[in-house]
Amino acid sequence: MNGDLEEVLLTGGRITPNVTRMGNIVYRPCCPNSPFVHHVLQWLEAKQVGAVPQFLGLSKDGREMTSFLEGDSPPDLGYFHTRQLSQAGRLIKHLHEALSDFPGCKPGQTICHNDLSPCNFMFSDDIPYAVFDWDAAKIGDPLDDVAYALWMWCNIGYALEMNEPADVGRQIRNIIEAYGLDREKWPLLPKYIYRQMQRVAKSLKTANNCAGQQWAEECKRRLKTHENEVMTIVLK
Repeated sequence: MNGDLEEVLLTGGRITPNVTRMGNIVYRPCCPNSPFVHHVLQWLEAKQVGAVPQFLGLSKDGREMTSFLEGDSPPDLGYFHTRQLSQAGRLIKHLHEALSDFPGCKPGQTICHNDLSPCNFMFSDDIPYAVFDWDAAKIGDPLDDVAYALWMWCNIGYALEMNEPADVGRQIRNIIEAYGLDREKWPLLPKYIYRQMQRVAKSLKTANNCAGQQWAEECKRRLKTHENEVMTIVLK
């Protein structure tokens, strides 16, 4: 224990259940992927990346211990302004570059977070500065990570329901320009975003989350309906 401090249940974001804080230490239940995640966090710490929690070891009862990130995390998806979108793109690129030489990564691969929703970003002074909740991390194509982030940060499903394809296109462009995505890959974005929507829909179906599955499938339908309008803005 940390002196007379007590563990406090953390809320905010779409946080993993039963995550607590005691002082400057966060305690999280481990998952099957935890050993890999711990290696990733240690790799980033060795490179002094500083945009993720620091892995501090395991507690006596086997929980993961990480450093506490000060700031705020969005409770859900929503609208994000240009500075927030651009900084998210730069931060994702920074992490991808730092992890591109992680053991096992082939040329063109990196460690993908696989859940780059704004709800897994910590904000300070209204700007994202760190990424947490790496439980789904694995080696993969960085464009998959970017595509998922575009879906979440641009709130594609809701925005297109409101018939705002031009706004979605501008937001996508903000992120990919800040990320520095090669221009030749921009036309591939819809294919990758659809793939992420299908991945999430399948995962939610497996988890018997019918409402979530329907939401992911509806996002895909709306993007297909407005794809030409969105990509006209992205590619202009």
